[in-house]
Amino acid sequence: MFYQRIAVIGRSGEIENSFEKSSDQLFKECGLNTGNLAFWYAMSRHVKGEKTYFGWDVDPLHLKSNFDAIMFPAANQLNPDWDMGILADLFEKADLPLIICGLGVQAKDTSQKLQFKKGTLRFMKVISERAKRVGVRGDFTAEVMKANGVTNLEIIGCPSNFISSEPNLGKLQERQFQSLFNVNSIALNLDITPSHMDLVRTAYRWGESLNAIYVNQAPEALVKMANGDFSSVEQGTINYIQNLINPSSSREEFRAFVKRHFKVFYSATEWMNQLKTCDLAVGTRMHGNMLAWQAKTPCILFPHDSRTSELAMLMKLPYVMSNDVKSAKSIEQVLDKLEFHGSEYDTRRGALLDKYINLLNCGNVQVSGSLNNLYEAMQKMQRNNAA
Repeated sequence: MFYQRIAVIGRSGEIENSFEKSSDQLFKECGLNTGNLAFWYAMSRHVKGEKTYFGWDVDPLHLKSNFDAIMFPAANQLNPDWDMGILADLFEKADLPLIICGLGVQAKDTSQKLQFKKGTLRFMKVISERAKRVGVRGDFTAEVMKANGVTNLEIIGCPSNFISSEPNLGKLQERQFQSLFNVNSIALNLDITPSHMDLVRTAYRWGESLNAIYVNQAPEALVKMANGDFSSVEQGTINYIQNLINPSSSREEFRAFVKRHFKVFYSATEWMNQLKTCDLAVGTRMHGNMLAWQAKTPCILFPHDSRTSELAMLMKLPYVMSNDVKSAKSIEQVLDKLEFHGSEYDTRRGALLDKYINLLNCGNVQVSGSLNNLYEAMQKMQRNNAA
């Protein structure tokens, strides 16, 4: 018998009635990054059962008394600067079977020797005890967790890789890249931070000559500005962001630019629907690009740390390293640097999907029809390729 009453730590991939809520409330409900909507939506789409959604502050005894299992669509919780004791407490006190996917390590690069806080070490121990298999983002995360005593691991990448029902997604995207001679509309998914200043300014110059949208996931100030909520952002913060993007513009010009080009989404499905109108999506943000990819819009990821490089390389997504982008005078020059093989992506996606479904089956939850259909279509494709 599959678990039917499932408590999800996260949301369905949509913030309900977002138009009625303040920017502060929306950002909080998105888990302080709207990119969370991507993998929240993915796991909700992939698992059957009666799902109820909670934040990290839920009473664990309420979960223990009213649910059969906990599902946690995870992210980069293994960050040396964070203490995950709050989640360790939640899962330990609820004492329910755990289904966890997408857990990753946050590091500057994969050569770092990482030391975690006590709460995070306990978090790793607790999830390994309550999950049959812990779904992680890639080899680096698996190595780090094994070094900290966790061995019941399944490397699956990110569940958002399986949103689209297209079994030949890689081959389809490769054909689109080959015909993409002129980019007229582009979605820019960027970390607007000092460490990425050169890259951000380069992308801004591309956007001046294109129909460009800047999709903002975090931090809060950018999300508020994209939401049209300038009044709740200090002018000093706006000036700081302006200086990162385009210091030569006036205050009025920059505000007009933000109103025209900054976007934020509170629904994964609406986000994907809007990205279908773009010729291309690019940037440092993994999940903004992944949602474009799943909507069959070509994307190019610019990896800059262990999170993004681990996922891009494992899943064989199209990428150009961020340091190789800064000097590009046009997006066409970035396309010239790209090497992407659709068949390799599709083969790897099929292998990861097999592991993902195995993890869900081990977790005793019922796989949805849409995910089963994708699995069967990819299995058929692989048989045909082998024949």
